[in-house]
Amino acid sequence: MGPLWPCWNPIFPAALDYWLVNLFDLNFSFPTMVNSLPSPPQPLPDRLLGESWQFVALPAQDIWPYFGDRPMRYQAMPEHLSPLRLGLAADLPIPGVVIYGGRQCRFIGEWLAEQQPKSLVYIAEDPQQSGGLVLHTQNGDRWVMVTFKDGEMATAAGVFSQRQQKAKGLHFLWLQPDNSGVTTTGVWLLQK
Repeated sequence: MGPLWPCWNPIFPAALDYWLVNLFDLNFSFPTMVNSLPSPPQPLPDRLLGESWQFVALPAQDIWPYFGDRPMRYQAMPEHLSPLRLGLAADLPIPGVVIYGGRQCRFIGEWLAEQQPKSLVYIAEDPQQSGGLVLHTQNGDRWVMVTFKDGEMATAAGVFSQRQQKAKGLHFLWLQPDNSGVTTTGVWLLQK
């Protein structure tokens, strides 16, 4: 049996082979480098999927009055993320995602409160047809909230992402049991 490492592999292109050899000359520790890479996003457990979801937007001036006065179990709206403090125009649409949790709403809310959401990021697989939303948490975990293969949804996700950029990364996650608008379980104001 020959040496396990280092060994030359004729399958590697010359540039990759050169990079791998010089990686160790730069005083990088391979195990440290591997451990510092972010873990891939994890899929949500089935019990946290909810019944449906949609992209929405509210004018910046309406975010605080709309959510601030509603009774709800879970609410994370830090003052430093106030649209006024960020200097956003009053009529600027702030993008959001509404999850209609149905019977799972309480479990979803508890899980989100534990995770401490930081941001929702749209990942386009094919900008015209498919992609998904990844939830980033305060502790560095990433969760695949939803994936889709639908042209209309991909267009709406693109608009969500564009609005997010125009709003200095500000966006929100809104949890409701259904789309009646009567009850809100939770809201998290986020920034990318």
